[in-house]
Amino acid sequence: MRSVLVWLVVLFCTTFPAPAHAEPCQQAELFAADTDPLFEARATVTIALSGAAVTGSTPLDGVYWSDALQRNTRERSLEFHLCGADGASHSAAEALRRQFDQEAVLAFDYLPQRAGDAIIVAVPGVDIARFGDALAADPAARDRIRGGSVTTTDHTLILVAGGDDRDVARRLVAEAGGNWDAATIAYGRREFVET
Repeated sequence: MRSVLVWLVVLFCTTFPAPAHAEPCQQAELFAADTDPLFEARATVTIALSGAAVTGSTPLDGVYWSDALQRNTRERSLEFHLCGADGASHSAAEALRRQFDQEAVLAFDYLPQRAGDAIIVAVPGVDIARFGDALAADPAARDRIRGGSVTTTDHTLILVAGGDDRDVARRLVAEAGGNWDAATIAYGRREFVET
């Protein structure tokens, strides 16, 4: 069944590719919980129908502070790398949230440093359990940053924070055992699309 669905996704994306005359590519990231075995293939089609192209994905272990549950939730998730028109990441996040009944989907659009209101930080060598403990113990981080993800292959923490929350992010990285000086930082705009 999975191979049939993958074939259908490939067929869809080759039949309805992004137009060559499309607006310039707005690079973005989309973070969503991986809710079922066919999630990636189904989500790729949904994202394409929303006006963005998936240029790749990264499997993650995600930790998210749920206000509704008043505790961390930990789930397998995916970071989708997108290319689309301005605003396409919001449309894709909203479509994924509705289709897969997710509490929140995070979108991050890359922008020049002065044009954005957020940062995306990648810190190598962070354990997901230690990050979850650090998040749960830090009320400011829970409220302002709300979560993060660690890549399943090389244990790199991916953290998206508001530009004004850089010090909170730095503290959270240190509490999780990460080295802020080893971090790479990019700038942009973030949006939690929530229920």
